[in-house]
Amino acid sequence: MKRRTVFEKLLAAAAAAAPLAAAAAGPGPIHLHTDVHVKAGEEKQLIEDFHKLFLPRISKAPGFIDAKLVKFVKANIGKAHPHHNYRLIQVFQSEALREAWTTADGHKVAWHTAIESHLKTPFDAFLFEVVAEHKKRRANSPR
Repeated sequence: MKRRTVFEKLLAAAAAAAPLAAAAAGPGPIHLHTDVHVKAGEEKQLIEDFHKLFLPRISKAPGFIDAKLVKFVKANIGKAHPHHNYRLIQVFQSEALREAWTTADGHKVAWHTAIESHLKTPFDAFLFEVVAEHKKRRANSPR
């Protein structure tokens, strides 16, 4: 058999198996958006704790992809929540892995100390599943 024919058959087999592997892995990444009201005068400490306590711990969690702390600016359409001024966005490979993180040793410090201690309660948390996305490369990123 010619090398080219073997290579083409291997590529075809890999292409056929890819959808099966993706289906077996379950749904795509999830985003947990937690809308919070940060106590007056604690914004600076929250941001510092996010960097020093939260990120180092959550980044070690299996399935962790990304985390962002964003500050509310304005509602372009619709009404803003009257109190929520920040949103914590956590991205994991699956909801099962995110749930496992909530029972891990680092979670208590990452969530309760670094984030929750700076909040007025209650807060809202919304779970999203990624169904489509486009990742744009940064101009200076390696290829």
